[in-house]
Amino acid sequence: MDLFEKLGTVQSNEVMKKRTIEHKASNTAGYTCFSRACASREKDASFRGPDNLAEIFLPLGARVILGVPLFRWLFMRKIAPLGIYEYVLARTKLLDEVFIHALRNRFAQIVLLGAGFDTRALRFTNENLGSKIFELDIYTTQQPKVEILNRKQIELPKELLFVPIDFNKDSMTDVLGKAGYGTNEKSLFILEGVTMYLTSDAVNRTLDFIRCSAMEESILAFDYVYASVLRRENKFYGEREIHETVSRAGEGWTFGIEEGTIGDFLTQRGFKLMTHYTPSDLEKAYLVADDGTRFGRINGTHCIVTASVCESFANSKNASEIEFPSGF
Repeated sequence: MDLFEKLGTVQSNEVMKKRTIEHKASNTAGYTCFSRACASREKDASFRGPDNLAEIFLPLGARVILGVPLFRWLFMRKIAPLGIYEYVLARTKLLDEVFIHALRNRFAQIVLLGAGFDTRALRFTNENLGSKIFELDIYTTQQPKVEILNRKQIELPKELLFVPIDFNKDSMTDVLGKAGYGTNEKSLFILEGVTMYLTSDAVNRTLDFIRCSAMEESILAFDYVYASVLRRENKFYGEREIHETVSRAGEGWTFGIEEGTIGDFLTQRGFKLMTHYTPSDLEKAYLVADDGTRFGRINGTHCIVTASVCESFANSKNASEIEFPSGF
């Protein structure tokens, strides 16, 4: 049993026997949610996480820990994999900025792929000028989230739609089409903590769908791990610890991109690289205060990318005929 389950996640006996996200709420989604909740309680405002709603999804045991500063410190600094708490804090801030940019620039739709316990549609309701928001995730993660929101009587924005999907099996064209997704619209796609859990084929199909269905200059934002991490080369800070954690959770990583190849990876798939944040870039942008104080060190295995759909590739009619090389 992983730590988040020990903290009190409620699951049926049948579900608890399964160790894959096809059969239960994602444990890594739970870790991430708890990390965001802890970050929102940081004493120093310079490093305080912005997700003040994450804690509504936590089980009782996790909420007890959340309310005691010493317990939070012990959990996030001594039990969590090295640098992952810091990474989640920085990633949340960065992707919040990307999300707000899309709202303020009136993107027609925002698609959160593998949304987990994401709260952006709720936190930024007042800034939404009409953007339709699709949250996609495996049913066994999404359904408990919906039930908690209903039980706590959280008012859901009319623009928000929950769409169950298995990215390794289901067609995004079919699933999103039935949900009201509009083709040839200016859109934002966020894959937060998703690509590393997919197969190479699933990643390519997802990017293929985005490139073919969205208007040019639509934006894609995602994080990824280096392919060497999957080979257990142990080159980066905290690599061994995070690999062991996700493996114990039954959600081992299956996809990575070779270090230094992200530009080519995107170009081959019809995207133009906009920004690329390495761990050191994230530290400089989000973990250093104005007076030079540093909050901590970020796990070295992850990078975050934003990219735009290229004009020459948008709405390509021959997308299914293009062969993509593996990310490995």
